[in-house]
Amino acid sequence: MNPKLTFSSIEAEDLNQIMLIEQQIYPNPWSTKVMQDCIQAGYQCIQGRIDEHPNDIACYALMMIGYEESNLLNIGVNPKFQRQSLASQMMQRLLLISRINHAKHMWLEARESNHAAINLYKKLGFQTIGLRKNYYKYTNSMGKKIKEHAILMSKKIGT
Repeated sequence: MNPKLTFSSIEAEDLNQIMLIEQQIYPNPWSTKVMQDCIQAGYQCIQGRIDEHPNDIACYALMMIGYEESNLLNIGVNPKFQRQSLASQMMQRLLLISRINHAKHMWLEARESNHAAINLYKKLGFQTIGLRKNYYKYTNSMGKKIKEHAILMSKKIGT
């Protein structure tokens, strides 16, 4: 059985824990400043906590709502809780928020090497609509500079 998530807004005091997760799961983690800017801009900044582990952020997402569209900016799952459908539950929550806000489409980018994320998005009905060349730029753990394409995906969610 998949764990039950309780969702709430990300607050400033949650950012230290989120940044620890971000640094573990991404080769090019966001900065605290970028996360703070998203909160201050009024974006949908949501965290999920598993009821049995209320002190641990299990997952988080940041999404921008625009005119008739939403754009997933970042999503992450705490490595302690991966492979328990938390990303899927978070995406369902984001799609609901998008529908409530009259979005007709949700957009997102995924690193082309992130097959797990791409497969999840496809399972949720997202379609590949383009490629952003060299969208992700970072230095890997061996010190090598990496340029990676982003798969641009979209899902129709409105009427």
